[in-house]
Amino acid sequence: MVFLAGSLAAVAAAPARADDAAPIYQPDAISAIELQMPQSSMEALETEPPSDEYQPGTFSLALGDGTPEGVGGFSAPIEVGIRLKGGQGSFRPLADGKAGFKIKFNFVKGQKFLGLKKLTLNNMVQDPSMLHETLAYEVFRSVGLPAPRTGYAYVRLNGEDYGVYLNLETYDDVSLPHWFASTRHLYEADAPATDVTPGSAPEFEVDEGDDGDLSDLEALIAAANSGAGDWSDGMEAVADLGQMSLMWAVERYVGHWDGYAGTDGAFRPNNYYLHSLDTGPEAGRFEMMPWGTDQTWGSRIEFDEPAGGLLFNECFADSDCQALYGAALGALPAPVAALELGRQARCLAERLAPWQALEDEERREYDAAQIAEGVEETRDFIAERPGELAEWLGLPAPGAAPERPCALPPDEETGLGAGGAAAPPTAEMIIDRRPRIRLGRIAVEGRTLKARVKLPLRGKLRLDAWAGPSVSGPRACSGESAARAAGWAKVHCQLHEGVLRRLDSEPVRLTVRAAFRVGPESGTVVVRHVRLPRR
Repeated sequence: MVFLAGSLAAVAAAPARADDAAPIYQPDAISAIELQMPQSSMEALETEPPSDEYQPGTFSLALGDGTPEGVGGFSAPIEVGIRLKGGQGSFRPLADGKAGFKIKFNFVKGQKFLGLKKLTLNNMVQDPSMLHETLAYEVFRSVGLPAPRTGYAYVRLNGEDYGVYLNLETYDDVSLPHWFASTRHLYEADAPATDVTPGSAPEFEVDEGDDGDLSDLEALIAAANSGAGDWSDGMEAVADLGQMSLMWAVERYVGHWDGYAGTDGAFRPNNYYLHSLDTGPEAGRFEMMPWGTDQTWGSRIEFDEPAGGLLFNECFADSDCQALYGAALGALPAPVAALELGRQARCLAERLAPWQALEDEERREYDAAQIAEGVEETRDFIAERPGELAEWLGLPAPGAAPERPCALPPDEETGLGAGGAAAPPTAEMIIDRRPRIRLGRIAVEGRTLKARVKLPLRGKLRLDAWAGPSVSGPRACSGESAARAAGWAKVHCQLHEGVLRRLDSEPVRLTVRAAFRVGPESGTVVVRHVRLPRR
């Protein structure tokens, strides 16, 4: 491997910009990471059972052109904390295995690297393709769900090749503001079978927020298990069931059998987070976030079979919530098709292959043939899943679009001009690369439905709403506005008379869609289901 001169030599000392970490969360970039640990730290991490304490070491990182030969200069080594990570199936020892790592930059008080406090390096030993997590989180984010970004890194420790790792964005107070206006708590289901059952609040790990006040989680648990009245009505104040239904729909689609809406079993549910807001009219209300998607794209979970998670099963037994879940499944085909997941899988596999060939034979889990087989199995699942969902929805099977090649003309794929120089980033390039908008508070004021939307840059907003659990219901309103800058913007529409008359006598459920565009071919859409209270 050739190391070029110092492109990141001073990065750790530079003041952090809004998103300095973006370059390491581009799946096709592939950074190189050098870790150093003294013998005392190595011995502390090799205890039995393994220690979960961070041990001192140093960290440096280099970017490049995505190839082993194109690695740039390394940043100056900084002192960090290092610990091992991994569950029952993914943990590997440090001495002779492909150990997973957590890197803590604020091991030195106040220190950050590229604006980050921590780095999560997954060893992918349960995924021969090394593609599952990247592709699964792409789907979650494509429909507006909060989910981590991913990149890849080639890791060496004390000069030894440990291999190709997934660099997974950590859920913490650095990343959460990308998705949420505020955070009261972030709860982690830290052990399998942790669920919102009576008395379970202490079983959750408090990753963000006051660990002495679990009242928001206790309120969620009480509502989920009340057994009285309409279940979804009782959950309205404590959970965004539209958001959760969409997450469960994606879990089922990607075959996340080890997630919240995965298969029923002794160690389920698993791999999820709960986030509650801290301010505003939805303070204390929860959304759910995915995790642990390394074993996706293989298990064809039926879209209506029972799950390990109590909330999913209660939702499916409630007619209104089941309708939300059905609408969420119906909203998946278009954004999933736009991702071109089959092409992504093939092109990422080609990009990773020369790095995989560098892995130490004693630490590597899969040879080239096994990796290729894993990639093809993943691509087969991706190709077949749209038809399986269409059959469940009672729709015609979609046709297969031809796969574009990996190497596209520069102006189509990267924005490079004919001379090879990078073209200035346009609004269209930015929104296509990170199509992230956030739909905030939705409320009725007088005869008007108003929504707040967080935008990555200026553009045009459109708000549409339909009465009922899907966009096939009667239209409730439509409106447009122009956003002059990034940040929170407002958009509103005048509610139709029929909806207003219903609100005078009963609550009304709406399907609300916010669409953001920065050009004729570039934009993103977020859908939420809301219950408007009686006026």
